[in-house]
Amino acid sequence: MSSLASLRTRTGCLQCRKRRKKCDETRPQCTACTRNELDCEWPSGDNQPPDGRRRRFNSDRTTVRVVAPSGLSLIQLSPPVVMPAPFQSDENAYLYRYFVSTILPRLVRQSSLDQTHMLRLAPQFSPLFSAMVSVAGMQLPSTARWPIRFALQGYLHAIHSLQTSLTDITKAGCDDRVLATVILLSSCRSDAAPTVGPHVTAAGLLLTQRRPREFRTKAAATFDRVCVESFLYHACLMMVFDPSLDALTEDRNDLGLSLYFDKHTNQSEETILQTSYRFFLLIADVTRQSRQSRPLDGAGVLRWRRLDRELWRWTGLTSSADMTLGLCYVAVCILLQKMNPDITASERGRRVRSCLEEGLRRLPLLKIEFYPPVYLLWPVAILGAVAARPDERNIVQDFISLVVARKLGGQGAWVQKRLKRIWRTTSPASTSPEPNLAGLQSLLDGE
Repeated sequence: MSSLASLRTRTGCLQCRKRRKKCDETRPQCTACTRNELDCEWPSGDNQPPDGRRRRFNSDRTTVRVVAPSGLSLIQLSPPVVMPAPFQSDENAYLYRYFVSTILPRLVRQSSLDQTHMLRLAPQFSPLFSAMVSVAGMQLPSTARWPIRFALQGYLHAIHSLQTSLTDITKAGCDDRVLATVILLSSCRSDAAPTVGPHVTAAGLLLTQRRPREFRTKAAATFDRVCVESFLYHACLMMVFDPSLDALTEDRNDLGLSLYFDKHTNQSEETILQTSYRFFLLIADVTRQSRQSRPLDGAGVLRWRRLDRELWRWTGLTSSADMTLGLCYVAVCILLQKMNPDITASERGRRVRSCLEEGLRRLPLLKIEFYPPVYLLWPVAILGAVAARPDERNIVQDFISLVVARKLGGQGAWVQKRLKRIWRTTSPASTSPEPNLAGLQSLLDGE
């Protein structure tokens, strides 16, 4: 038996040999590596390992050979990458590889961007490395329990280790390693409870201490834009779930956003945001305005009309090739019409109903694998909150279930729970055309 196992191991790919699994030796990508989304490598003169039994003598140090995915250059990294303490385990190495090959390219819209700056920082800063492991563990499509366990361990290590780095906020704001760690933690959410709010707030505070710097390498300059756009992305969209983020709308002048964005005339240069950053700032302003449950006073009416005029500038998003942009526009319209001071309550309900029907029509056309989960779940949560009929709620429920099944972070399961609580408070009406504006208020109140 041992001789057969040894023979089988020596002829398979390196991944199957490492995992001690039978390899069907299909080149260039064996079936097992294809199924498990692994980088299939084959023995050569440079990487031919000795007998696998020698592994027990080298168990004190885990190395991982990073293979560059399409569009990501790792030329300046010298493989193999040594896994820093306390991450010398095969499980952590696997999660790190998954982050490099799958998560990191998915953080931005343009896979051709040089994203190596963050990878160069991680081996020398364990909180950043643990944040990478944590995000990968949360988003790894697997029914096994170990990815979540290692993700939580990495998350706790990052939080504990960051405490000393944040004692001097001015110095920390200029430290790329600290900023990268906090930005990653903003996208690390468990199924049980939201954790985005404190991390987004911390990222905003760090960003107020820095400005775009000249003479940065191309990779470092890309890193700056990714961090700023990621902060805006999470801060503006997560406001609908977390009222504590409303304060960030008052701090935008301290961020120096124009220094990062206004010099760019081509919107295709955005790394994360699907359109101009000004539309996301509008989302934040409308969300904060619509959170009010009382009738608007004089100043509130003037502010509402200003936001309504500004929204009209973005009507072109409804015909955009990017279906999610049109869906986000519809969701903003729902929030704004909820507080419309110039029409009757029945007319508000009719307009919200029209927006809801348009949003539900677009929902099945979205390709969820192309977008980060928060970008999809923000408008879907608003549609679900105002949905009153069983068929409408079923459409929303089916879409969120797809996101949960793909395990695109824990946000899907969390939004699912929020909507179910809202739906339990209002019985579905089979024929009533009235949208559930009370449910929308519950969502905005953070209940």
